[in-house]
Amino acid sequence: MAASALIVAGGSGLRFGRKKQFIRLGGVPVLRRTTDCFDVHPSITNIVVVVPEEDLSDVGDILDGITTPLTVTAGGATRQESVWNGLQVLAPCELVLIHDGVRPLVTGEIISRVIDGIEGLDACIPGLALADTIKEVEGTLVTRTIPRDHVYQVQTPQAFRTERILEAHARARDNRLVRFTDDSALIEEAGGKVGLVPGDPFNIKITLKEDLSIAEALLRCRTESA
Repeated sequence: MAASALIVAGGSGLRFGRKKQFIRLGGVPVLRRTTDCFDVHPSITNIVVVVPEEDLSDVGDILDGITTPLTVTAGGATRQESVWNGLQVLAPCELVLIHDGVRPLVTGEIISRVIDGIEGLDACIPGLALADTIKEVEGTLVTRTIPRDHVYQVQTPQAFRTERILEAHARARDNRLVRFTDDSALIEEAGGKVGLVPGDPFNIKITLKEDLSIAEALLRCRTESA
């Protein structure tokens, strides 16, 4: 099934100390590694990349050579706004995969998995069952232990019926709902059906400096075993 890819890389990198999407991983900018994963996938027919407005002029060089039809647009003040901006320039398509620009180790298998898993649903997301015990805390005081049997750590790419995610984002904007941590939560809020498929423990998000070291090690392992 054909799909578009919306890669969200509009972050300012405050926690990391610089913009993570432009740092180099194995000598290649993180954003380029991420985009390459979708460029080579046979189901992806076009790609939209969202970056900070001040970086628009530099991204052309970073993404030079991408063969899938590509649009680069400016992000907003929040991730939710950046996704909305990207959806506005999306080419007509039935499905869109929304992905974090700083998850550069995404594989073709997980892209195919969410596309296949959306059959009969409004959205399909990858997730990992939690192995550790989860505690709810107020300040430094533990208030309760959360049963982990039905709790998953959610990743991207997340697949959506394009019409449904557009409607969900428009509804959130109209009602000034800005509390969502990912796009599938918007579908849940609108009463849509979200399915889950197995995620990939190596599909890490680079958030802290330690994550970059982990990504470098994973990349070396992948390269050496190829």
